Amino acid sequence: MESPRAASPRTLVVVPAFNEAASVGRVVAEARALPQAPDVVVIDDGSSDGTGDGVPARVVRLPFNCGIGAAVQTGIRLALDDGYDFVARLDGDGQHDARVLPALLALLHAGQADFVVGSRYVEREGFQSSGPRRLGSRWFRLLLRLACGQQVSDPTSGLWAANRRAAALLGAEYASDYPEVDALVLLARSGCRIVEVPTVMRERTAGTSSINAPRALYYMLKVTVALGVGRLRPRALGRS
Repeated sequence: MESPRAASPRTLVVVPAFNEAASVGRVVAEARALPQAPDVVVIDDGSSDGTGDGVPARVVRLPFNCGIGAAVQTGIRLALDDGYDFVARLDGDGQHDARVLPALLALLHAGQADFVVGSRYVEREGFQSSGPRRLGSRWFRLLLRLACGQQVSDPTSGLWAANRRAAALLGAEYASDYPEVDALVLLARSGCRIVEVPTVMRERTAGTSSINAPRALYYMLKVTVALGVGRLRPRALGRS
């Protein structure tokens, strides 16, 4: 008698979006066009422009603008509660290319990583982000090495995929704004294996970025202080 075939791992792609009506539909369509198309949820973070209207995906609307971290964490907790094996993130502004997701997920499927980051700086192709953000990335690379010994070339990348172990950690603790670097420290200090995959990112074609020169300085100061305080916390224990 043949044994039943194991169910295929399930992936939920989380798309946080704030006033991204002009681009979020394309992001969802690109994700749904992938081979073995994943499920997609759009987390509308209190938008005022109809973000999520008519989008062919589940849409969760937050009652007001809670911040990118809270939006992403909402999607992570949804994935955990609904029993997904993997969770990935694509931003709603269209800068992330969904076609790189299979490469990220393949490392999770193979058990070679717990958290995979799409990095624009490995091969340095495509849009390399704004000057203030590049400056911040260099600073955060240094902070990561000092805080936890982790080497990540693109620590502010919002393009990533996680297994349930990493997702459980992030679902329990995730900064409300500018969460990427703090999340990497949490995962590294909890013993998660973090791997980078090269990707090409695109320049924003609609909407307005929240990172300008003054905000970049605030970003750097806030995350630096948060990491300093974070070093006083006990190590978390990841659970699958």
